[in-house]
Amino acid sequence: MNPHPEWILPPEIDWAADPFQDVNWRSQYHMLRWLDPLRRAAAKGDDAAFAMWIRYVRDWVRSNPREKPAHKWVWSDMVDGIRAIQLCLAAPLVRDKSPEDLGWLEQTIRDHAEFMADPANLGHSNHAMHQHEALFVCGRTLGESQLTELAVSRFNELLAAQYDEQGVNAEGAIAYHYNNYLWYERALKRFDAEGFDRPAAAARHARAPEEIAHATRPDGTFVGIGDTDGGSPRAVGSPFTNYVSSSGADGEPPSDLLKIYDQGYLFARSGWGETERNYDEETFFSVSFGRSDRVHGHPDGGSLTFSAGAVNWLVDPGKYQYGGGVERRHMLSRASHSLVSLDGVKPRKGATVSLLRASVTQRAYDVLFSDDTFSGIGLTRRVIYSLNGDYLVVIDHVHSRKEVTARQRWQLGPGVDAAISRHRVEMTSGGRQAVLAFAGTATDLDQVTGSEEPFDGWVATGWKKKVPATAVIATKTGTSFRFITVIAAGAGIAPTATTVPTDAPGFCLEVSTGRVTEQIVIREDGVSFPADLGSVEHDDADGQVAVVASALPTASGRLPHLDASNRQQIFDLLTDARISGRDSTTDERRAAARNLLVEARARGLEGDVDLGVTAAITDLRQKVRGRVDPKKVEPHRTALINWDGEPGWRPTFYPMPLVHHGSALTFDERPSETQILTVNSGPLVLPLALAPSPGDVLTVLFHGALDRAKLRLPIFQRWRYQLELQAGPTLAIGDPTLDLSGSMRLGWYLGTESTDLVPWIAGSIQRIARSLGVSRIVLVGSSGGGFAALQVGAFLPRSVVVAMSPQTDLRSYSPRLVNAAIGPAFGSDTISAAGVESFRLSAADRFSSRTAFPRVELVSNPGDRVHVKHHESPLRAAYSAAGLSKLFRTTEIDLGPGHRSLDNTAYGDVMRKVYDSK
Repeated sequence: MNPHPEWILPPEIDWAADPFQDVNWRSQYHMLRWLDPLRRAAAKGDDAAFAMWIRYVRDWVRSNPREKPAHKWVWSDMVDGIRAIQLCLAAPLVRDKSPEDLGWLEQTIRDHAEFMADPANLGHSNHAMHQHEALFVCGRTLGESQLTELAVSRFNELLAAQYDEQGVNAEGAIAYHYNNYLWYERALKRFDAEGFDRPAAAARHARAPEEIAHATRPDGTFVGIGDTDGGSPRAVGSPFTNYVSSSGADGEPPSDLLKIYDQGYLFARSGWGETERNYDEETFFSVSFGRSDRVHGHPDGGSLTFSAGAVNWLVDPGKYQYGGGVERRHMLSRASHSLVSLDGVKPRKGATVSLLRASVTQRAYDVLFSDDTFSGIGLTRRVIYSLNGDYLVVIDHVHSRKEVTARQRWQLGPGVDAAISRHRVEMTSGGRQAVLAFAGTATDLDQVTGSEEPFDGWVATGWKKKVPATAVIATKTGTSFRFITVIAAGAGIAPTATTVPTDAPGFCLEVSTGRVTEQIVIREDGVSFPADLGSVEHDDADGQVAVVASALPTASGRLPHLDASNRQQIFDLLTDARISGRDSTTDERRAAARNLLVEARARGLEGDVDLGVTAAITDLRQKVRGRVDPKKVEPHRTALINWDGEPGWRPTFYPMPLVHHGSALTFDERPSETQILTVNSGPLVLPLALAPSPGDVLTVLFHGALDRAKLRLPIFQRWRYQLELQAGPTLAIGDPTLDLSGSMRLGWYLGTESTDLVPWIAGSIQRIARSLGVSRIVLVGSSGGGFAALQVGAFLPRSVVVAMSPQTDLRSYSPRLVNAAIGPAFGSDTISAAGVESFRLSAADRFSSRTAFPRVELVSNPGDRVHVKHHESPLRAAYSAAGLSKLFRTTEIDLGPGHRSLDNTAYGDVMRKVYDSK
């Protein structure tokens, strides 16, 4: 009986047997579920199996009357219910194969029903659920409507009590949120089968799969909160759980990256693997809070877990088993979790960790908890997550009238090694690196791994299974002090975190991960970033920029960037500023930049979603003299307008001159040098990198999602590798839609509600192609870039579109990512409210609207079933419906589960075949 060792039934069965001295084994023994394989075999005609089944059940009934059972566990709650269902399921079989046994079987079922109907014998939580389900089954089997109605009433009441409006179960452990969802759903399906309506509270239960998905780490296993030793949500079968248990290959992800549940759970992650970052490498963290006395919960309020780069760096210890024992007591204790404990101070039973505040901005999550575990001692935990930096800052504050010694524990995951230096703990796992870095006053650091005496440094992995796992302990003594801990995973390097001077209130940390280096100022009431990429406020004294005021709803109740009047006025100002700027002096352009800033402030636009104001200011201030901080002057991207046409001006890290063409590309002769071309496209500036190499094929590159914390726009993806292919001239196009918001990672080249970028781009490509004298155009893009390539292909019907795992209809893609672009681009809260022509959202609709279907070479990853089902298949069907299947060709390249991009080698192979084909 899983998870226990094998036990051989003796010739004469002993119903008091307890070979492993284990409560779970004894319970399963008397549930009689282990006999069900015999019943199923007997139902298929196996008479020997039926004889064995009937023999053991007769013996059990004879040996375990209610008044004198063989063991006290025989008639305990839940055990009685599960056993009763086994007996009821066998009734039709006994009727058909041994009708003479129906009498005692019916009486046994009735005994169970009467026992469970008595309120004195009821358990609680899921134990009661099993009893109510069994009473319902007994009532239907016996034809006793009174029993059935009682069971339905009790079940409905319990369901309402056990699930809240967010779909969270009350038992305090992720494994039981999962188990209970399956168990309650099974009971509800029995109601369905018998013609009973589902209770109103079933709507709460139906929301559980989303919470279970949020509680699943990027490796597809449950975060170990409460009595949880791993596990996967695969059996739930909802789109959300299918997604997280298939590494993003199937189903769909929840819409939120941060989810806080009132029952006491915070789950957050960097992404759902939709932007060509492998799903299992996304960052995930959790914090538990709330009551410490939940049924299967632990006293773990405030405990934090952290996963990043396919490693579970910080974990909870799990359950190990039920009952007693050194291991169970350790796993169940507060001292085994990633929390602060106090020497000599006993945790208070029934303690509660309360969520005091949660601040969510486009740059950071900032959450504060209060912990009343230790009577008379103030304890808070503050957890800050930088969205751009992808790291955590945890601040534990201890305040006591008397001097106390506090131990802050960090339970590392199995397989994570730790090396302690003065102020940091280097963590490594399989070539991956992470850090626990301690700021502030000196902290004593120690570690323990796999100690038996005292028992410490272990993590449970299953029933009575444990593995050594290092625990890091930081110690401080005093009456009022803080632990300041930075938790970060590295991108090819060991992360660093240092304290840097600041004139601002609070303290400043500089965190470097190899992916990004960022300074964060932490005040008592919030956080800020000195080089905030959302800054646009001008200071005449030295040309610096600071932060625009936070966005407030307009009189209409809408956010400023969603207000139609705001949008049109700002876009008109941006268009006019760039047109007039060409004939203006430097001082006049600076004045125009100040005017744009004033207009943005007057409309309440925040620095991040500013509708392109920051980008326009950057362009206008391109020739500012004096002391300038480029991180602040160019917060969203580098300047893209070379106002005076200086041939040596280099605005980006691409070693190319920049030529601005005003409102339309014009060429007097064939371009002869590699350069960046820019052209006004309504209120936006379209950047194009051109390498006019000899050849008859022009390859046009479109990019997908970008890491805005790491990369400064414009970005021309695969530019350098494409040049290495020596396949002819290359044109790479940046997406100016990203100028509308500093946090937008994917814009699909949408433009704005009044500026459809696609025909602008197509026209620019045609002019360049004519100037180069090429006869073939190949449009290339992956993911969101593939969507853009397809859209532009509708205007260049003789082109070839190479689309790699593309989105083809944004209405079928991640609402979170799409809405993040739709708001700035179209001024709508959601894609359904965008009110734009469908062809701007769908490649198939664009083709149909123009009656132009380009040749498509689709590169499909069969492991990315989301894109195969929702994007590739519908587009293929559109070609088939138009009778143009010959123009649609698919190449499958198995990249594994989820949304992944081709490496350069595979990309080169694909492109060579395209160039060689006719």
